[in-house]
Amino acid sequence: MINIGDVVDGKYRVDGLCSDSGGMGTVLFVTPLTGSFGFNVVLKFCKNLSQEELLRFCREVRLLASCSGNSKIVHVVDYNVSDHDPPYFIMKYYPDGDLSKIIPTIQASPELQETVFLQMIDCIYELHSRNMFHRDIKPQNFLIDGNQLVLSDFGLSTEVGSSTGFTRTSMYWGTQGFIPPEFLSGGFKHVNAASDIFMLGKTMYVLVSNRNPMYPVGDNILPQVFFIIERCCHLQQDRRYQSLAELRQTVVSAFDVLLGRASGVGSAKQLLSQIASLLKSENKYIPGDLAKFIEIFAVLNDKDKVKLSFEMPKPLFSVLGNTSMATHLPIFLSAYSHMVETKEYGWSYAETIAENMREIFYGSMASITDKGTSLELAIKASIYMNRFAAMDTCREMIVHVSDEKLGFIVARLVLDFDEHFIRSIEPSECKSDSVANAIRQIRESEKGI
Repeated sequence: MINIGDVVDGKYRVDGLCSDSGGMGTVLFVTPLTGSFGFNVVLKFCKNLSQEELLRFCREVRLLASCSGNSKIVHVVDYNVSDHDPPYFIMKYYPDGDLSKIIPTIQASPELQETVFLQMIDCIYELHSRNMFHRDIKPQNFLIDGNQLVLSDFGLSTEVGSSTGFTRTSMYWGTQGFIPPEFLSGGFKHVNAASDIFMLGKTMYVLVSNRNPMYPVGDNILPQVFFIIERCCHLQQDRRYQSLAELRQTVVSAFDVLLGRASGVGSAKQLLSQIASLLKSENKYIPGDLAKFIEIFAVLNDKDKVKLSFEMPKPLFSVLGNTSMATHLPIFLSAYSHMVETKEYGWSYAETIAENMREIFYGSMASITDKGTSLELAIKASIYMNRFAAMDTCREMIVHVSDEKLGFIVARLVLDFDEHFIRSIEPSECKSDSVANAIRQIRESEKGI
């Protein structure tokens, strides 16, 4: 449609092909004929003239133009989407390419990982602050501009409340491996921050692993970094970071620990002390402090997680089970489990663990999954230390399960552990049919029936 040597719109001479890899547009090197912008530029035009593609291209131009002058968004200097066929826009040329070009360098430097992660978050924040979502985040869409990153390719971007150009909720676009699961069932049209955060997590994974992002694994990735990636990429939206600000804070906390800038355990201890003091004196807490404490606790090294776990007061566990900390409770339990699994605590402390987990198990706001995890940790501690008092606490929790959804999870735990103290429970004591049946099964198995 546009060839080398052509003059576009009477203003730009085409010098060569820059890129034809995009799904919607072709990028050409051009020379302005009516003046200079002070930097080299390229022209992107819509190569597919179907009605849908044209609408998407024009929306991309409009959204880019609305961000004019923003240093974190590609610099668009001219465009014509109404009087030229095909429509086009002119943007600054970024000769250093995109993040995919420097993956080995990023892999080798935790310092650079932090810088890149924070700059990516800041770029996406510029969209979210304008009620816009990108919907196609990947390494290739972050261009390198000296020491800074700029966000590019708004072809799939959209604004809150605007039409996406997709007529069916089953329609979606994106890049394989980066697409969040909700896009497969209507979420593409009704995108939110959690979807962009999912794709940011997949992008982080590619940058530190140089592997296909479809199924992230933590091999050869710093544990604190993989923790962030896993939470970004959780299949359930409500288990991801709920805002870019929350994600950014966790990245900073994690690299504070990794780079030795500050004692992560010191910050966590200070927050824990403040939380414990307020709970004791006024029986209340500050949600932001508790959330921040859990975020720091989760990215500590395993040794420090274990040390800090021993300092947690019982009221803390009651708060975790009875307040709306849904996104943070599984993170807390995962970190707390490191202490349980070490088995490096006195036999009597197993009872403390069981009592702490009981607070969460009976909590009114804990999910059934988190209740199951808390019971599992209590059972493990009681078995590891052979602590009968802890076993009695576990028996009490097992017997009193009445919700059948939770009963299904507890029944599975009963079958998995098959311990004497569990077999000794009378099925008739159990309020859940699933749990009662599981106990009958292991009792019958013991008799060889």
